[in-house]
Amino acid sequence: MNVGSIVALHFLQASTLRCLLEPWCRELGFIICYGAIVLKLYRHLVEFRTRKAHRWVVRDLDLLRYLCAMIVAVLCYLAAFTATSLDFLQYSELVWQMDQPQSMDAKQVASNMCRPLRWDYVTEAGELLILGFGLQLAIASRNANTQFRERQFLVASILIEFLVSSTFYILRFWYLEEFNPSTLFLALFVRSQLTNTVTLGLIFLPKLWYQHKQ
Repeated sequence: MNVGSIVALHFLQASTLRCLLEPWCRELGFIICYGAIVLKLYRHLVEFRTRKAHRWVVRDLDLLRYLCAMIVAVLCYLAAFTATSLDFLQYSELVWQMDQPQSMDAKQVASNMCRPLRWDYVTEAGELLILGFGLQLAIASRNANTQFRERQFLVASILIEFLVSSTFYILRFWYLEEFNPSTLFLALFVRSQLTNTVTLGLIFLPKLWYQHKQ
């Protein structure tokens, strides 16, 4: 899921189905990955701040319930997006028809990009707010000691996602009309490597190294 699946979708020709699938892949992957990281940081904060005599332990089952609630909320949000988009299709189309210079293949550009919607900007702002909340939890629990420095790696993954995604969204907002399919695909691929691949490495490699040293 997440950005990696969107990169894979860009191998396909743009269509109504692809334009509807992209936000589902992105947002479900985002909330599963970074929602879990934010909840882990929340548990670190709770365990750090509660007194030992009245210790409140956030169990893995509790985290799973919270994450499921977040996923359900995102599913409802995406269902509303899909319903709105289907209504929009009655009057127009989701594939973006761009006016390009004579030297460019306008048909190729039109067949590989989805129309930017204001809904996308709201979604992107929501992503950054979730990441910002995660960073706030990280600051609040900065003195907490965790096994194999887990907190530091979780914070690094959120910070990288925040910086890379915010930069990508700003550049896309200002320069989207200048992007051709190859440029957009390259940007998505680079973003995928800087976020998904790095995040997986930050989460799993320290644990594997810790187990190797035991």
